[in-house]
Amino acid sequence: MLKITISTKSLSDQPAKYTRLVVTEDPISTHRFREDEKGITTYRMGIGKYADMDARAFRTMIRSVVQAAKSHEVEALAIALDFNQFPKLASYPPDWLVSTVTENLLLASYEFLKYKTKEKKKTLTEVVLVDLTEPSSKAGLSRGLVVGEYVNWARDLANTAACDLSPAKLAEAAKKLMANTKVSVKVLGQKDLVKLKMGALLAVGQGTRQETKLIIAEYWGAGKNDKTKPLVLIGKGITYDTGGLNVKPSGSMHEMHMDMSGGATVLAAIAAAAKLGLKKNIVALVPAAENAISDTAMRAGDIVTAMNGKTIEILHTDAEGRLILADALTYSQRYQPRAILDVATLTGAALVALGQHASAVMTKDQNLQDTLVKLGEVSGDLIWPLPLWDEYKQHLKSYRADVSNIATNFSRFGGSIEGGTFLSFFAPADTPWAHLDIAPRMDSIPSDKLAKGATGEPVRLLISFLENY
Repeated sequence: MLKITISTKSLSDQPAKYTRLVVTEDPISTHRFREDEKGITTYRMGIGKYADMDARAFRTMIRSVVQAAKSHEVEALAIALDFNQFPKLASYPPDWLVSTVTENLLLASYEFLKYKTKEKKKTLTEVVLVDLTEPSSKAGLSRGLVVGEYVNWARDLANTAACDLSPAKLAEAAKKLMANTKVSVKVLGQKDLVKLKMGALLAVGQGTRQETKLIIAEYWGAGKNDKTKPLVLIGKGITYDTGGLNVKPSGSMHEMHMDMSGGATVLAAIAAAAKLGLKKNIVALVPAAENAISDTAMRAGDIVTAMNGKTIEILHTDAEGRLILADALTYSQRYQPRAILDVATLTGAALVALGQHASAVMTKDQNLQDTLVKLGEVSGDLIWPLPLWDEYKQHLKSYRADVSNIATNFSRFGGSIEGGTFLSFFAPADTPWAHLDIAPRMDSIPSDKLAKGATGEPVRLLISFLENY
């Protein structure tokens, strides 16, 4: 992992091994490396007008620095940033600024090399942030290191090939992650799920030899006997999604090892909360299954009974994520939570609605919606609301069961809202609940300035939520 430290010394006082970064108001395409007679290299980076530097551009700038360092095989970098130069960042406290620099250095330096056999090129291994003296800077560095570490853990897990990450191995990864924290992990297997009557979750996994699991992580940061009700995070844990008997078309399946990204992010978030020592009670639930094709797989037309007793007509076997989340939502109610977030790469329709720059959020709780949208801007994991109106429920009314898992007229309109509406049948009516469809942000795009593959979103948003809600 990239080593990041703070120095109270100025840029000119740093050892010669460091390439010194200097930002200028030159056009953003103006980047120059220069070495003086003493062997000291300075990288002058044009970032445009300081007055235009907002939080989004600031994050991109930090990532661009790492990209430049990688392309020039710079191994050590000294960065001096005068935050006072950027008026649009004046409302952010110093610890946020340092945390944001730190986490984005880590995110941009990340590469997934688990399956690479070729020798690595020289890469950035050390960064020192100079001229930082305030105690809040150290606090920001500490937080940023934790956030970056756990986002990258989620990326590692999501990038792992499905042949190496069954539901059981996902559970093992969760236990390993929480081993040195105050988070306890319990894993329910097939027999436990049958006793709980989790028919929707079990139906999804019945076509594979890989045993379906429910991963339960609990962190009682406020004390288990405290009257504070926990926050519950639920993450979709489909370790591979073929689409089932409604098989996905060619070209749409090879990235489906990342269909457990929601599960990875909620596990990373609760681990980070424990590492940061948050005085909150938090529960993370990950229903984990493989949606496979076989003679035992669920069929379109099957009717299953969910944990809450509702019957579901399976009209499409590739609408499986909502089935496993439905039972997890019911299970979450035993904790009497004060709020629930579910996180899932649920629908391709979310990409059609929003493109690839923001995840979708659906909730009937205006305060929760406003909080999440605001924290998305602050954290960098952008989200945008879609409606969750009762008018959409009529499209999911089955004539053979209580509800169908897609629209009964097989409409291709409003698919993302349809997924959230289905989940609303299983969410508690008296508890603030929001559904995050993170399919748009599952995979990185060039403007992210990140390595190709999983983004690890919305771990940063979830951590901010756990800190502030």
